[in-house]
Amino acid sequence: MQNQEERRQYVRIPKSYRVELNSLEFPLAAQKKISVQSADISSGGLRLSCDKNFNQGQKVQIRVYIAGLNKHHPGFFKVFESDAGQYLQAVAEVSWIREKVAFQLYELGLKFVDVYEDDWQALRAILDRMQ
Repeated sequence: MQNQEERRQYVRIPKSYRVELNSLEFPLAAQKKISVQSADISSGGLRLSCDKNFNQGQKVQIRVYIAGLNKHHPGFFKVFESDAGQYLQAVAEVSWIREKVAFQLYELGLKFVDVYEDDWQALRAILDRMQ
């Protein structure tokens, strides 16, 4: 039987980034944004803790604020090198949930299911430099 590390497709880097997430449910405008910090990240997803419980398989919209992300973008994004507003936006799926504090704090594993290709490539370049 394989352990979790052997099954993992992407190398995770322990890194704290500011993350905004909200449920991908209608009406979208009515969904409250939750601001948290990531515990680790890979080009396949991330792990974080939050005070809202989600369901396994649930889709969420996320923004991961990464200083310097635009430096790794192709083309004209490099011209606009400002750390303000640099984020990876994606649709992710809740892969797993662990209750850390009963009814108060949950740890989530999120898998990217839809990411803008240039953002994903920029994230991969940043993570490759950290390894």
